[in-house]
Amino acid sequence: MSQLSSPPKGFQLHSLPTGPAWIRPTFRNPLLTAWQKLNPKTPLRQAARRHPEHRLFPGRAPVTFLPIPPSVGIVVRPCVHGGLCGKFTRDLYLNASRASREIDRASILSEKKIPTPQIQAVLFYPVGPLWRIDIVTTYLPESRDLASFLSTRPKPADRARVFSAVRRLFQNCTRQGIRHPDLNARNILLVGSFQKNPQAWLLDVDAILLEIGAPAQVEIANRNRLLRSLLKRSRCGDLGYSEKEIPALWRELFPRS
Repeated sequence: MSQLSSPPKGFQLHSLPTGPAWIRPTFRNPLLTAWQKLNPKTPLRQAARRHPEHRLFPGRAPVTFLPIPPSVGIVVRPCVHGGLCGKFTRDLYLNASRASREIDRASILSEKKIPTPQIQAVLFYPVGPLWRIDIVTTYLPESRDLASFLSTRPKPADRARVFSAVRRLFQNCTRQGIRHPDLNARNILLVGSFQKNPQAWLLDVDAILLEIGAPAQVEIANRNRLLRSLLKRSRCGDLGYSEKEIPALWRELFPRS
C-alpha cells in the first residue's frame, strides 16, 4: 500500500477503522462522534446516508450532506477522476496528492478572498495499493449550485441577482489570475437568499491554475468552460433550458460579451 505524506498545515493525521485521515483539530470530536453513531467501520460517504436527515446532491459521484452538532453540518464529497482518465480509474488514487492539491488551492483562494468551502477533513480508504478519498467540507445553508438553480427556471429578478453574483466571481478570478479548468455549472455554488444578495462560491478547486499577468486569457477560458457546461447540461435535459435557449441566457449572464 502506498504511504501517505505528512498532513498539510492545519491538519492532524489520525488512524481510523476505515483508514488514515487528515482532520482539523477543532473538528475531530464532532466528526468522530457523529460517525460513531452511524457506523465508524463504514466509509463516511456511506455511513452518512444512515442519518435520517441526510441529503444527496448530484455530481460525478453523489455528494452527501450530514448534520453534525453544534455546526449546521458537513458535506462529504468522494473524489472522482474526470475526463478520459475517469473512465478507467474512476475513484481510485495512487497517493494523497489529489487531496493535498485541493487543500493547497483552497488556501490560495482564501488568501485571495475568493470564497470556497473550508476543508475540514480528508478521509482515505485503502483499496489494495490504492486509495479512495472523501473530502469533508463545511456545509453552507441556503445554498445550491448554478445548474440546480437554473433547473427551476427562476424568475427574471432572481436570475438577475444570481447572475450578478456569478459575474462578480468571474471578475475576482480574472483579477487574481485564477483559472478553473473545470468551472462547470455544478462547481459554482450560490450561497444566501436569491431574493436578497446571493454570493457565488467556487467548488472542486484542486485543478485551479494561477495565471498572473494574463487576465484576458483567464476570463475567456473560464467563460468558455462554463458555456460548454451549460450547453452540455441543456443537451442532457437537466438544466431547465433547451440548447436553443442558451445563447439568450448567456447574453443575460454576460451582457457585454
